[in-house]
Amino acid sequence: MNRSFLKACFIFILSPIILSLSLVGAHAAKRLNAVVPDWTGGEITCEIAVLILEQEMGYKVNQVEFPSGNGAWEAMVGGDFDMMCEHWPSYTEGDTTFIAEFGGDGTALNLGTSGIVGLSDYYVPKYFVDANPGFKGWEDLNDYKDQFATIESGDKGRLIGCPVPGWNCYDQIRLDMLNIDFIADELGSEAASLAEAQGAYKRGEPFLLYLWEPHWAFGAMELVAVGLPENKSCDTWTEADGYKDCGLGFWPATGWAEDHTFNSGRPDFWNDPENADAKKFMANMNFENIHQSTLLALINDTGRSVKDVVQEWKDNNEDIWRAWLP
Repeated sequence: MNRSFLKACFIFILSPIILSLSLVGAHAAKRLNAVVPDWTGGEITCEIAVLILEQEMGYKVNQVEFPSGNGAWEAMVGGDFDMMCEHWPSYTEGDTTFIAEFGGDGTALNLGTSGIVGLSDYYVPKYFVDANPGFKGWEDLNDYKDQFATIESGDKGRLIGCPVPGWNCYDQIRLDMLNIDFIADELGSEAASLAEAQGAYKRGEPFLLYLWEPHWAFGAMELVAVGLPENKSCDTWTEADGYKDCGLGFWPATGWAEDHTFNSGRPDFWNDPENADAKKFMANMNFENIHQSTLLALINDTGRSVKDVVQEWKDNNEDIWRAWLP
């Protein structure tokens, strides 16, 4: 057996191995770690981005469940994650700490708007308003607090409040500053809060509920906003300033601002030239309220999974998402 033949056999055997290793290397360069938001609307928005990154741009996305809040920002800045989706500026405090354009240190990157515009308030069922024509808004809550009282709240009314501490809602502080004699009840999850409200709704009982739009609950229940005071920011309501409030008329003694939500990322990942097209896609993304509301209602009405309905939306709306690609 001559050397040429042996060399040819050796190359023949090694070629698929070398090809396989090169493909593994290329595949590894396309890996991305993304945080799964802890509310259904945000999960939908993130899943849209994930599906397009995977199916159209060759990425393998590892989705990680992690509670909202400063801990998630610190984990991303520390290299644990590459992307987080649909931040609501009224709720997140990490933007002013980590994103340069919001006054932060630049260790996180604004990847651009998600397209969702959020609105938040406290809500009561319409049947309560109909039965109490003297109720006009938040300033009248104390006059009707006995109708909102529970065994746990005693002689105070009860607010089914912001469910997750990391959302930075400051419900009890707001209630106290506005002299609303209610207790904020934090139930730990969106699902728990909505189950509590829906149970009361079915029984025809009054309830005060923290909620945001877009949300499927507005299709399931007739709700009326109490119209919290117009938002005005407080420059000293920050961790660095010890959360010194600015008094009445300023956050958190107000309602929420209109939230133009955005996605964020780790600069080392997104500024890598290999990820330039993905970064352009994220900047172009424009998933609108009407799209999210439709999917939220579908999930609530049918019990289908987020992944299932988002895949269906992508299959049927190529004219929308293809415009986001670079």
